[in-house]
This record gives sequence, C-alpha cells and structure tokens, in this order.
Amino acid sequence: MFHVSKRLRTIAKKVIDNALPIKRDEIAVFYAGVENLDLAYAFAAECEARGIETLVQSEGDYISNTKLLEAPIDAFAKMPRIPEAIVDVADWLIWMRGSRFDTSVFQKSETQRRLLEIQKVSKWSFDNLLQLCLKKKTHLVAFLDPNLQQAQALGKTYEETREMFLASLDIDYDALTALGQRLIDFMKKGGEIHLTCPRGTDLRFHTENRYWINDDGKPSLPSIPIVQYVHNLPVGEVFVAPIEESAYGVLCPKDLPGSIATGIRIDFRGREKAVVSAEKGIEFLRSRLEKATGNPYCIAEFAFGTNPCGDMLLATEKAYGTCHVAIGQNTWLGGKNESSIHWDFLVECPTVTVDGKLVVKEGKFVQELFRG
Repeated sequence: MFHVSKRLRTIAKKVIDNALPIKRDEIAVFYAGVENLDLAYAFAAECEARGIETLVQSEGDYISNTKLLEAPIDAFAKMPRIPEAIVDVADWLIWMRGSRFDTSVFQKSETQRRLLEIQKVSKWSFDNLLQLCLKKKTHLVAFLDPNLQQAQALGKTYEETREMFLASLDIDYDALTALGQRLIDFMKKGGEIHLTCPRGTDLRFHTENRYWINDDGKPSLPSIPIVQYVHNLPVGEVFVAPIEESAYGVLCPKDLPGSIATGIRIDFRGREKAVVSAEKGIEFLRSRLEKATGNPYCIAEFAFGTNPCGDMLLATEKAYGTCHVAIGQNTWLGGKNESSIHWDFLVECPTVTVDGKLVVKEGKFVQELFRG
C-alpha cells in the first residue's frame, strides 16, 4: 500500500489554489500509472476536501506495454471506447504520465518495426485525445512528471528526478505571474521576432494582432477571448500563435531523452508547407504527419519557458530561459490553423530579439525585464 505524504497534500493544495482552477460543481478525473498514484491521490483528496467530485483511473506500464508489444496489430485499428466515456463525464482530465519503464526496448530494430506498423493502423493516440477534449470542452492537463530516461539523462535516480519535478510545482506563483506579464509587455510592442540557437535554428516570424498569454495557471484576462482547454503542470510559459504565413527559416530542436526520432530539422517557407526532416527516425515523423488532418506543416506556437525550477530535460517547454516552437493546430491559442496534431519542439540556449531588441541571450532573459 503506497503512502500519501503530508508534503504531497501541501503541494496539491498550493497547485490547486494557484494553477488548477477546478470549480466545485465540476468533475476531475485523474489518470495515473503505478509510480504516481500517490500524487493522483493527493490531488484527488484535496479536490474532495473542497467538495469537488473526483475519479482516479490507473493503468500501469505493465498493462500498456504488454499490449504494445504482444497484442495483435489489428487490435490497434479499433477505436477505443473508454477514453471517450471518461472525457464525456469529466470537466477536467488530469493525465499523469511519469514512469519507471525502460523505453530503451523501443530502440531495438524489431520493436521499431512493430511500432511503425502499429502507428500506421492505429485509430488512437494522444493527438486524438487532445482533439476529443477540445471538441467536448473538457480541460486536458498533462503532468510533465518524469520518466526513467529523463532521470538517466540527468545522471540521477528516478526518486531524485521526481523531487525536482515536485519542486517545479512548489514555486512562488506570484513571481511567476509578474515575470510573465513583464515579458508580454515587452513582446506585444510588435515587430519581427528572430529566434536562433547554437544547434542551427535561425527562424523569423511575426505576431501582430495575436494574443500573448501568460500560462501561470490563472484564468485568462477578460480582454483575451480565448478559453484554455489544454494545460501542463508545472505551469510556466508565455505563448502566442504566430501569423501562420509569416515564418521563414529553420528550426533545429533539442533531442529529448528516449526519442525515437533525432536530429530533427524543420524548414519554414512562409505560405508553403514546412519541410520536416531528421537524421534518424524520419519514418515515425512522416507516419504521424501523414495521418494528421488539416495542415500539420504550419507554425502553430512560439513560447518562452518561465518556470524557475523547471529543468530543460524534465519540464522541457516550461524550463526557465528556453523557447519552444510548435507545428499544427493553433486555433485554441488564438490562431487560424486547423489540424489534428499540435507538436512542440524545444529550443536549447535560445537567443531571441523582437524588432531588433534583445529579449533572451543564450537562454538568459535580459535584465530590462526585471527593472521596475
């Protein structure tokens, strides 16, 4: 029997108070694996203490990976009924995805061939869940809790890495809000945005008349007519939907631990579809892109990471001083592009200017943002 510590309840209370605005008449469903059931229970208990109805649903790695490695291929061609039933009842679906499973098995050539075959016939993925939640207006919250590959990349144990994740939830939320607002005030003056990084990124785009949003966990200001239905925890980013046809240049994102595709490069060409390539695993990228509806080859999002405790290999897009660029769907960010996917790519040690003025230099915000 696992134990829900007092610290986890304290963190759950702080997050719900500051970054997870579930209302008393709403239903919250927590979907968690074995490793994070204590965290799911802590959040569910805190909700119940406030009169919020909850359900904790669990599926361990053993079950999901047994299906992945042993089930008949045609089993993946069926549309599952359970996810839609959960989304139908939930106002909030909180997805806790941390795992100790060693995904190095997926690097074996025979396993990769099976995964590619599954990907080609599969009727269900996280992309489908995202679109279903948007359609049903169910809030989808993806916890960025750690996996074993992230711990190994950081040179730490899984337990130590999990502590780092919990620290990224236990932050000064007022300071996070203030930093995000200063960043928005700086960026909304307008002008060409230029993003570069040591890996080779050199990308230019515009955001005039688009809304910059402070993802600090609080509801959007009344002046922003966008209801956010997609969230991450930890919070900590400032994002915008760029003007879709304005992006020119190349994006060379960081390879993340456990990724099947590496050496990814995306060439943006304005009104034309972006060209996606990779040094390894391009077949997995193509399979996902070719199955997508709408236009998955369009710039969808640009964002700064602002979480002070978010490590780049752990909190990825929330990590302080990072940037990320997404392709695909962006209507829920205030953009105009429809697609069945929204795919984020992390930029390490970015340098960003707006209208020629420096905002971030090699992963560090300029001091002007901290004055006044």
